[in-house]
Amino acid sequence: MEVGMRVTRGVDWKWGNQDDGEGHVGTVVEIGRQGSTTTPDKTVVVQWDSGTRTNYRTGYQGSFDLLLYDNAQIGDSLNCP
Repeated sequence: MEVGMRVTRGVDWKWGNQDDGEGHVGTVVEIGRQGSTTTPDKTVVVQWDSGTRTNYRTGYQGSFDLLLYDNAQIGDSLNCP
């Protein structure tokens, strides 16, 4: 994951409605780093469109709280046959 990616609930989600409910989307605003006590490695901080900001697991302890929602860059186009 990278800062700016859009995400939604993943397979290991167990955080109630922190995201304002199933189907809502947020943006990754920080990537965890080794040695950090607030955002450890294999976690990210998400700013939900509802305004809530919290960290989530992206492989931490083998769990994945998030799924990529859309990672296409603005202005990109696909050539379809």
